Amino acid sequence: MNQIPPIIRMTQAYMPAAKAPPGIAVKAAEPTASSEVSLGQPQPSADIGVYNAKGTLGNGQVRHVWEHNGIDKLSLTMYSAIQASSTASRFQGLGAALLEQLAANGGQRIAQSGLAVDRGAAAEPMLLGLQQARLREFATDRVTFTLNTASGATVSLGLFNSERGLAVDAEVLGGDLTASELKGLAMMADSFQTAVNGLVQEPPSLKLGALVKLDPTLFTGLQLEAQLQTADGARQTFALQMDEHTRSLELQAPSGNVKMNFDTQGGTLLGSEAQRQAAVSNYLTQFDAAQQRGNGDEQLMTLFKDAFRQLNSVDDAALRPAADDIWSNTSSRLLLSGMADFTASLSTPGKRTNPMRPDEIDSFTYNVSQTTARKGGAANLSLQQDQQSTLKASWHESLNPWVELQLSLDSESQDYRYHEVDDQASSSTRIGFVNNVLVEATAMQQASQQERVRTYQKAELQSDVTTSASTEQSRDLLGLLEKLLVNDRQARRLGLASSLEQQIQSLRGLWLLQSNPALIRD
Repeated sequence: MNQIPPIIRMTQAYMPAAKAPPGIAVKAAEPTASSEVSLGQPQPSADIGVYNAKGTLGNGQVRHVWEHNGIDKLSLTMYSAIQASSTASRFQGLGAALLEQLAANGGQRIAQSGLAVDRGAAAEPMLLGLQQARLREFATDRVTFTLNTASGATVSLGLFNSERGLAVDAEVLGGDLTASELKGLAMMADSFQTAVNGLVQEPPSLKLGALVKLDPTLFTGLQLEAQLQTADGARQTFALQMDEHTRSLELQAPSGNVKMNFDTQGGTLLGSEAQRQAAVSNYLTQFDAAQQRGNGDEQLMTLFKDAFRQLNSVDDAALRPAADDIWSNTSSRLLLSGMADFTASLSTPGKRTNPMRPDEIDSFTYNVSQTTARKGGAANLSLQQDQQSTLKASWHESLNPWVELQLSLDSESQDYRYHEVDDQASSSTRIGFVNNVLVEATAMQQASQQERVRTYQKAELQSDVTTSASTEQSRDLLGLLEKLLVNDRQARRLGLASSLEQQIQSLRGLWLLQSNPALIRD
């Protein structure tokens, strides 16, 4: 049987002749409210689940009705994407094409959609308009992106997908974009598309890239939100918000939730790249340790780590707010992490996996934070930075590592260990100046771990053991810091390169957060 070649059938206002892409024929006809486009072999509407003009599921073949004629890159991307079955395939390249076209046409509004309707349905303009609007309002999957510009305008984009069709919107509100903003918008297209690609993957991943390194001369903030349906029908939501002072991220997935909030205080807390990397690396090590100790979800912790790493990304080449007198002294930053203050949490939904003992819940909750307080002025300054973490987790473990645990009301299935973990850790550093003289530099680290393990065989309790460990260490670092500062001043007077930062880096383990009591050094 001969295959039907792909065609586009457009029935809208006359358009000047244009060179069609290979394999696509463009044909003008009498104008109607929307364009009808068929690509490749038509599919049964029952498979797509679309409504016909009467509001019921059609039984014939499907055609796609388009809001506007077009053979531009965006429309061609949509013509191809709408044939795909997965959200990831339908959104592939769509965000970049939309952003690029918005920049190319100077910020003029864009609205395009492809609506799947039964081939035999009446193309009544008012009804089609209503159904096209419903594509956006009742989309199964949606990604929205809002960008605030330095000139005061707001860029708004939307990608909408469902089994009834595909739609996109883009517009500029509250003013016009400058030439530099249009150029910056186009340059952001690939990063936006990469972020979308990561979110629609299963399992999802975070690939924020340049989105977290906005050029403040062009853009002052952004919001990226997604509401998606996974292959098994579960809901997944994502929200990212950023401006000059704060960054926040929230991911709600079937496996659990991730939340983060950062307060950059306009960048005044940020230290050097090496200083920040050391602090971030230390936190990532703590996160891995928490996941392993609490038997947490590895993939969810990977998302947590990726979010933490990327939200701490800073464009060191970009201009930062001028430091006030309080922060102008390099010595005042020596014991700080160099990171923005933050709160972050990861949690998984509690599961009652043992019907014989429903009070035994499998769960994982991890919280971590940093706060920085300062008092006084430049000459008489007091700084304190506190870091804290808590871990509460519980889970069932088979006594036989080669046999999967399948708990039931049958006592023969009740061979297991039930773990409960409760850990806490904190660190606190203080530094003080009187008349511009360093008079205080102290650090305290504390960590405690507790685990209770109950062992059952044939539903009978065999043992109930609780183990715990705790360590606290306080240090006076004043003499050490004074020596390093004196040596650094002498080296610079001799014309030698400063090695202060490298020496400080090797000592940060004495005051950064450490959750394992055994690793807190004397």
